Amino acid sequence: MYRLLIVDDEIHAVSAVQSGVDWAKLSISEVYVAYSAKQAKEVFANHEIDLMICDIEMPQGNGLDLLTWVREQFRSTETVFLTCHSDFSYAKKALQLGSVDYMLKPVRYSELEDVLQKAIDRIREKREQLAFNETYSHYFKLWSMHQPILIERFWQDLLNQTIPSKMQQIREALLQQNIPYREDDPFLPILINVQRWHKEFTLRDEKIMEYALRNAAEDLILKHYPHGQIVQTRKGALIVQLAAGGPNAIDIEQLQRHCESYIASCHRYFYCDLSCYIGTPGFLWEMVDRYEALLGMEKNNVTQNNKVLFLKANARSYGHIDLIQMNGWLELLKQGAEQAIFTETENYLNSWKQLEGLDARMLQEFCQSFLQILYHFIQIKGLQAHQVLAENMSPERIAAAIRSVTELQGWVQDSLQKTFAHTRSAEETQSVVDKVKLYIKQNLDQNVSRDDIVKHIHLHPDYLSRMFKKETGKSIVDYIFEERIEIAKQLLAKTNMSVSEVAVSVGYTNFSYFAKMFKKATQKSPQAFRETPQ
Repeated sequence: MYRLLIVDDEIHAVSAVQSGVDWAKLSISEVYVAYSAKQAKEVFANHEIDLMICDIEMPQGNGLDLLTWVREQFRSTETVFLTCHSDFSYAKKALQLGSVDYMLKPVRYSELEDVLQKAIDRIREKREQLAFNETYSHYFKLWSMHQPILIERFWQDLLNQTIPSKMQQIREALLQQNIPYREDDPFLPILINVQRWHKEFTLRDEKIMEYALRNAAEDLILKHYPHGQIVQTRKGALIVQLAAGGPNAIDIEQLQRHCESYIASCHRYFYCDLSCYIGTPGFLWEMVDRYEALLGMEKNNVTQNNKVLFLKANARSYGHIDLIQMNGWLELLKQGAEQAIFTETENYLNSWKQLEGLDARMLQEFCQSFLQILYHFIQIKGLQAHQVLAENMSPERIAAAIRSVTELQGWVQDSLQKTFAHTRSAEETQSVVDKVKLYIKQNLDQNVSRDDIVKHIHLHPDYLSRMFKKETGKSIVDYIFEERIEIAKQLLAKTNMSVSEVAVSVGYTNFSYFAKMFKKATQKSPQAFRETPQ
């Protein structure tokens, strides 16, 4: 709940706001009033105020001065100005001081409620960020102080096969490192894997958050199983090993509830999606196989997020997904039906989320087939695929795309957006170049210049020149010259027009200059060219 203060020297205005706003809807539990800046400061001294509605001009100090004081003393308070004064300088100063809004009387209470809700949302976001920062700081300190322990190192060596998965070598390692296990003790492995983060983290921050996930697993899962161990492997996986024999028999339904609680907490407080993969009990020499099976299960989970999943001996696979629908997508690409193909691909992949047994191999197959239709379309448009989709074609991007159907959807949408953007740009460039060529052709008998063309096309001269040169390989000036000479050659060869008439027809009013330029281009004078058999 929130506390609000109304500051206004007009008693009727204060009463109107008090009675006109639906405070309960806004989760505002207490509304205080002050009729001057001095009274407002007294309220701040005795109560924690979250929001303030304030007038501008009042006795004993104006609202802007009051907000300046509030900003210095109570930085978390959000302020909305409600005043009769439409002075721009007031509004500018209010925004500079960080007020949420500047509203003029009379005001619709529904509009005032919307602005207050905006202020409350801002307060809530600040509080959530503060809570996150405090949690982050706490786990950063723990992470900084953390030291590897002997039992975890044993598990790391076992799973990384530094210790061979043989009973004799395991027995020797247990004795040598003084680990309180027997080689025939059974354990139940649980793989914890982050599927995606919902915030952008630096690599360092991500490592700290991973450490926070580990501590949360200790608090929410491991505390219920005193003979368990959390292990961070070289591959970055988090493994929970639970003793599963004799008095340590595990209630699977209870374990599932603990894992679900852990997943929900991590999703809420650590901004991530993750799943827990529960294996089957095995002895120490069987743990590598159990671990590899869980990694395979995690890799092939492309549809489910924030779930507790159990390893099954005979998981069903779909084999090959029918990709015939892609032929229709190629037709949509050719038609330029952007929205239709965005919608169809999104819906198609949404249907995959309901399939059981869908795995990463099938997502890989989809990627390859989808790229083929994009390659074909890009080739039709006269473009190079590596110029359009270089980033999306990279092994790293493909690997990320096949992590889940959701990631694949993002990759498809991004690939389509880039494809359409490049083809639109190419078409627009070609359209502009065609317009330039047509204008030159229609005005060749005039003293046409680049400036004339710019006025006709309405583009910046430098941009137009670069675009034309990139598309044709020639500058506009060179193109005009070549067109004039080419038309002149045709007129000299096919008509009885005099040389001077030909010169005028292609935009040269100076006959001598025309003859000079013609000879420069053809190595012959206009008359000699006419007399030479063509």
